[in-house]
Amino acid sequence: MEGFGVNHDTNHDVYLQGTLLELIKLESITEITGWKRTAEKVVHHTLLFFVKTRGQLQINQTDVQVHGKTLCLLLPGMSVQALNLAGNENGMIYQLEFDIFRMVEQTQTRKVYDRELDFPLQGQIQTDLLLFQRKIQLLASVSGDSSVREHLRQQYLYALVEMILKEQSPAITTLKDAEDSIQLTITYMQDAYHTDINLDKLAEIAGMHPAYYSQRFKQKMNKSPIDFLTQLRMNKAKEILLVSAPQIRELSGRVGYRDEFYFSRRFKENCGYAPTHYAKEILTNIVSLSYPYTDHLLTLGIIPSAAQFHRVKYLPDESQSLTLPLHATESWEIGRQTFIEAKPELILCKENVVLKAREHIGDIAPIISVPWASQDVYDQLKEIAHLVGRRPEAKEWMERHACKEELAQKRVNKTFGNPTVAICRLMKTGMRLYGARNVGHIFYRSLQLKPPSRVAQEINQHRAGTNFNWLSVTPEEMNAYESDYVIFMNSTAHSASDLHQQIMTDPVWLRHPAIRQGRYFILQWDEWMVYAPQAIGQLLDKAVSLLSGNSQNQRTNANLKIIQG
Repeated sequence: MEGFGVNHDTNHDVYLQGTLLELIKLESITEITGWKRTAEKVVHHTLLFFVKTRGQLQINQTDVQVHGKTLCLLLPGMSVQALNLAGNENGMIYQLEFDIFRMVEQTQTRKVYDRELDFPLQGQIQTDLLLFQRKIQLLASVSGDSSVREHLRQQYLYALVEMILKEQSPAITTLKDAEDSIQLTITYMQDAYHTDINLDKLAEIAGMHPAYYSQRFKQKMNKSPIDFLTQLRMNKAKEILLVSAPQIRELSGRVGYRDEFYFSRRFKENCGYAPTHYAKEILTNIVSLSYPYTDHLLTLGIIPSAAQFHRVKYLPDESQSLTLPLHATESWEIGRQTFIEAKPELILCKENVVLKAREHIGDIAPIISVPWASQDVYDQLKEIAHLVGRRPEAKEWMERHACKEELAQKRVNKTFGNPTVAICRLMKTGMRLYGARNVGHIFYRSLQLKPPSRVAQEINQHRAGTNFNWLSVTPEEMNAYESDYVIFMNSTAHSASDLHQQIMTDPVWLRHPAIRQGRYFILQWDEWMVYAPQAIGQLLDKAVSLLSGNSQNQRTNANLKIIQG
């Protein structure tokens, strides 16, 4: 049909990035013959899903046949009219209306979204209609005004839209369909564990007979659905106990148990301790899913049973190295078996990993996400020390490190002075000027060197070492960020000599006084970017050697120095 189908110029994988979806309404219509749509234009993005229905639609004066399960998407401004619709006693029409908002501006103080009227697909949609029906039933089942239910509505709406964008072809139920259906129930349990859930409800969501559903679930997860749900609830209770001290009645209700005594009995059966004693126990078998937190554990004298690490050679032999994504957009690369074998008492991670971790291993151990951007390295060390019962060790390290910083400041100040230093990283996508986190912690906080005034203004808007990480600038703008020295962070993909050649042949960089006078350093980014206690201690030693040992030669024009970390 002309004007219908897919826009192949759209990258579906990134279409939803930077968007908000707002559910306007969802109606489940059983009086099919009484459903009347005039030729008036629709106002919102509208999904029409027909179940056990036959007849005809006119969408923008183009005929669409409705037979059995049929899915159509209307964009704002399109018109639709129903012709001769009929269905049996189980027939139904789902009418879902929603808006799409795309972020057009983002600053530290606000985000601006514009409503989007387009979409990569329109008209009749070809996808896995059986799976789509199960997903829209889930969305229809979530009603009420609580924040939890609103979160579920948002999640299910996103899942529907993502499914449409994948353009799956209609097919009979296959093994993959069964896997998708079981995963749907796992997601449901993870989101709604605090509500009443039974086997029949889970089987209904999966579209399977309860006995067959239990069998398939156990094949996938190595435990029954109810055992999985119980373990999930127990781990949620442990997470709450590790960070707060609620009353047992309150705790039991928060994880889906009406009877606090029954909850307490199940909790003790699960971990060997009563809920009131659990938080007092010292946890030793710990897994780290984020390599900065692996460093924190080692700083506190704890060797994790499995961990992600920046440099595997530094990981003790007792630990298993984990291959995990560095960013939230990357896929999860590790299976459940590794964690089942490790039998962790606690899993630590950053925010970029926690959603995937809960999806894959939320039933295996409690998962605590330690804030990354809103805490500095000292906050994180204290929080992790509190979780694992090592607060004296954290205090001792911070006191020892403060003394080390004081000595380092005196040595650098004596030979290097206290100049203004800009720390930048050149990338294909642009250039960044760094604040007082990562590599900036060493130079600005530990050694007390001065950042450019504009960078200092940004740093001063936040608590030391939190939230602000870097500014996006261009080389042409560097004159507005005056500095006596420039530190270039070089990626591992390029040699220092290549970067030196790039700088010395670029007229823009040659206009910078520090570059003309040879006042710059080139350091390797992958070594200096680690923001964690042991790494900071090692890099502080390198920085002292770098600045106090070479400062006398940095002011010559004739012989520019390239110093690699």
